[in-house]
Amino acid sequence: MKGFVIIIFMGVIGASIGWITNIFAIKLLFRPYSRVEIPIIHWGIQGLIPKRRADIATALGNIVSTELITGKDIMASLKQKEVKINIAKRMKKYIQERVLEHLPSVIPYTIQLTLAEYAGNILYQEIDNFLDDPEQLIKKSEMEEIKGQIKRIVEEKILSLDMVQMESLTYQLAKAELKHIEILGGILGFLIGIIQGLVYFYIYQA
Repeated sequence: MKGFVIIIFMGVIGASIGWITNIFAIKLLFRPYSRVEIPIIHWGIQGLIPKRRADIATALGNIVSTELITGKDIMASLKQKEVKINIAKRMKKYIQERVLEHLPSVIPYTIQLTLAEYAGNILYQEIDNFLDDPEQLIKKSEMEEIKGQIKRIVEEKILSLDMVQMESLTYQLAKAELKHIEILGGILGFLIGIIQGLVYFYIYQA
């Protein structure tokens, strides 16, 4: 009976160690946010994610710009009816406003409006035709430039994230998964403790 109690006790100790170890391991993903140098040994420690934030930003930028957003994706989006209409309307309004700004004031305002409307309608029709087949004007090099801009934007957004906010967001999104990791650490620790107890009694009590 005494041996059984000791084995269970070692299992509980192992579970506690495993649980606490995993909690610390999860915390160390983010903390410390900034590099902390240990005196005497001059060994610096920093959370994995803050330390590798630049690498993470670059990796995410590459994934988004090359894997998630391809040239075909962009072209397909531009061809969507709703997107085409919104772009064409904005451009039509923009060109009408610019035409009215630059026409000589000696021209009667009603004629200015007519000319602006005419120019806007021409542009509206051309944009609509262009977006039916955007590949005709957007070259491969230009598409690569667009993807490069997307990559740059993603990287800048990641690098500008506050680590406290990122940590909080991560815990909100992966709360259940992180809790499972903690529990798994406890279970594995318990099993290891039980095994150690059994080995101990097998060796020393045999």
